[in-house]
Amino acid sequence: MYAGLLSAEEKERIAQIRSVDEFLRQLQRSEAWHAASLSMQAGEPTDTRFSEAVSRCVLADYEKLYRFANDMSRQFLNFITMDVELQAVMKALRRLLLPDAKAPEEESEVLPPALRSLPGHNLEKLRRAKTYEDISAAVAGGIFEDVLASLELDGQTGLPSLTEAGAGMESRFFEALAEYMRTGYTGPARRELGEAVGFRADMLNISYIMRLRRFNTSPERSGRLLLPLHGSVTAQIERRALEAGSDEEAFAILRSTRSGKYLPEEPSGSPEQMIRAAQRTYFRRVLHGRLNLAVVYAFLTLKQYEGDMLRRVFVALSYGLSPAEYVE
Repeated sequence: MYAGLLSAEEKERIAQIRSVDEFLRQLQRSEAWHAASLSMQAGEPTDTRFSEAVSRCVLADYEKLYRFANDMSRQFLNFITMDVELQAVMKALRRLLLPDAKAPEEESEVLPPALRSLPGHNLEKLRRAKTYEDISAAVAGGIFEDVLASLELDGQTGLPSLTEAGAGMESRFFEALAEYMRTGYTGPARRELGEAVGFRADMLNISYIMRLRRFNTSPERSGRLLLPLHGSVTAQIERRALEAGSDEEAFAILRSTRSGKYLPEEPSGSPEQMIRAAQRTYFRRVLHGRLNLAVVYAFLTLKQYEGDMLRRVFVALSYGLSPAEYVE
């Protein structure tokens, strides 16, 4: 599966690029992102179009793997389309918060045809939503319906807080995933898959803990904002880290866990940078294992992270900045 990801040499070349056109030409030579570059040849290379091209490329790889998966594996992979729906809801909410809220005409379908009937696909309705009621109707019957119905709406905008909406839906997503891993998935590599899912949740919670500490959020409130799914970073570990007397002490507590050992020995850079580095190391290790659903999950996770990196590079180049610090 490594052919579906950028090599170290390709990343080094991207770090030296100085224009969007040069960047797209480099991606065209890449086996991993060739399709994304080709789709950008007609029309202006905007942020939106590039982001959609990257999403289509990631989901095309997902579709290929989904086609060959057995029924049990497909039940787990369905959670990926629910994650796509979560991101689409957040995108719709951000758009409605703009003064001239309307759906951008240039947006297009990102899910491949074979995936459009899977749970979590109401992207067309979300893309065209003009009110919060439209968004709520688009997720009716899905795992996010109750979350959106419970949010407090602003009296002037008629919309919820983006932070509260994002936190609520993300928590619900991982709650559903945790429940499925406990009682739903009985296929091969259950332990390996559970560890990979738990590691990803741990990394998200570690990043949240470090950010919440930065803003002096109380441990009681912080605990309610963390994800309900745990790997080796248990609720007790989270509490200790939140109550630690310093960021260094909190980091040491988190690093003492099985997931935390993938973090650098000493805090360096932003929490997000440390988390990204830890996840790359862990999931690339999983890729070397015997082919199973955990390996597929690791590949799709790395592909998604790589896509996020390419989006950051595109934006940096659009503003005339060096991409070197974004290639990570």
